[in-house]
Amino acid sequence: MTTTNFNYEHFPVGVKATNFQPGDFILVETGGIAAKTIRLGQLIRYHGRMKPFAKWNHAAIITDVDGTLIEARPTDVTRANISEYTNFSVYVVHTNLDEQSQKQTIAAAESFLNDKYGWITILSIMVQLLTGIKVQISFGNSIICSALVAQSLWAAGVIFSDNTYQMMPADLAAAFNIIRE
Repeated sequence: MTTTNFNYEHFPVGVKATNFQPGDFILVETGGIAAKTIRLGQLIRYHGRMKPFAKWNHAAIITDVDGTLIEARPTDVTRANISEYTNFSVYVVHTNLDEQSQKQTIAAAESFLNDKYGWITILSIMVQLLTGIKVQISFGNSIICSALVAQSLWAAGVIFSDNTYQMMPADLAAAFNIIRE
């Protein structure tokens, strides 16, 4: 991956995330069945060097200094606010993009608004997790959370070594070397 100079901050449960810029993104470990399934799948597939990155199950792109997010949720791609994650451990990845790259990232993220969640993509990732066979199946106008972040950053020139449409939260964490505290 090629990227700008980046760093990250951890905001523990109960601490509101602050100090972010457009183009930064979050990694979160949320609750629920879907979240646990994603983490389990990542833990099955990612071991050794990748194991420390398999804890997160959600990612979203930050679009402004007020903490507005664009994220893919289990129904569709929508806007939210980072304050919705105060009850979770949040890692804010500071991408340190210049103003032009921030605009490109946000424009890319906004292009996904109202798309559907990529359940078919999740199925193809499950095949990969269980078998190691890389298969990409997707449905038009659908995307998963981590792919939305990766595609948005790709528009700003952040190049990943993995297929961005099938990147999981663990892949984003590994690409930016985000180590959980």
